[in-house]
Amino acid sequence: MRLKTFHAKSMAAVMDMVRSELGPDAIIIQTDESKGGVRVTAALEAGATPQPPKKAPKPDQTPLAFEIEHPIPPSREYDNADINAVLSHHGIPFDTASRLSEAVRAIEASSLSEAFSAALETAIRFSPITDAHRRPIMLVGPPGAGKTICAAKLTADALLHNRPVHLISTDTVKAAGIQQLDHFAQLMKQTVSTADTPDELAALIRAKNMDDGLTIIDTPGTNPFDMHELETLLTFIQKVDAEPVLVLPAGLDPLDAQEIASIFARMGCQRFIATRLDAARRYAGLIMAARPGHLAIAGLSRSPYIAEGLETASPLSLARLLTALPGRKKNDNPMENRR
Repeated sequence: MRLKTFHAKSMAAVMDMVRSELGPDAIIIQTDESKGGVRVTAALEAGATPQPPKKAPKPDQTPLAFEIEHPIPPSREYDNADINAVLSHHGIPFDTASRLSEAVRAIEASSLSEAFSAALETAIRFSPITDAHRRPIMLVGPPGAGKTICAAKLTADALLHNRPVHLISTDTVKAAGIQQLDHFAQLMKQTVSTADTPDELAALIRAKNMDDGLTIIDTPGTNPFDMHELETLLTFIQKVDAEPVLVLPAGLDPLDAQEIASIFARMGCQRFIATRLDAARRYAGLIMAARPGHLAIAGLSRSPYIAEGLETASPLSLARLLTALPGRKKNDNPMENRR
């Protein structure tokens, strides 16, 4: 294996250097970004396609026909090095990255984001929260994940669609939790009910008209590795007929995110809302949390501002997030600079 390190001011420029030196079969080993630019360590496997000679030799005999095992259509705006760069940048674990890479390479698409979109559609599940949702939503997750912000965003979206909203908070231990949700509620001319115990929550749910609007339950942060906190949350989940939805921040270690998703899946969660996308640049944790057997992605939150609501989760929206590497403009054509 041949290793070499490249340095340039942007990701697009350094990828051009990689392709020029090592060719389209280059494997991205590591990427580092700083104010001084982007540094990429790349490798070329033994037996990989060699660089073409500067001057093509004259063949003794022109073959009548030939086949290329994996040709890249001229209409494509990306190559294998672009795919490797995306997977390496986000730090997706090897097994998952290999399967995702194989799926992306097998898809005929004109752009990198479209290829990743088609691959993600077959690899993970998406289940957006729609206006037709009638069952109460209980937002759960680790401390600082953004549950209260999500509750406010779901409230704003429902009100925009002329749906009544019933806000309930079980986060009564810390005054700041109630104050934040109550502040958002007042701005939207809503009120917040509180429940200290599972029985109080059940009584509030019974008092609400479930056929009238949407009920949103905000809960305190739960340490997924603290059994006592998990048992306390489980008593609330089991007491009422509400759907627990995990709120998971972006930027977590991929294996930590996978384990947290697995724990909350056993608590009854079937989907999650990804938050703090604006505060992270690597999203392998979201891929690992949404792997088969874990959770479906229900929504994306890119901003702490309530007016910038939850984005509907879809393969294309997640693919665009993954392929928008730092140093490359969203509309950049990765192949353009080499022409």
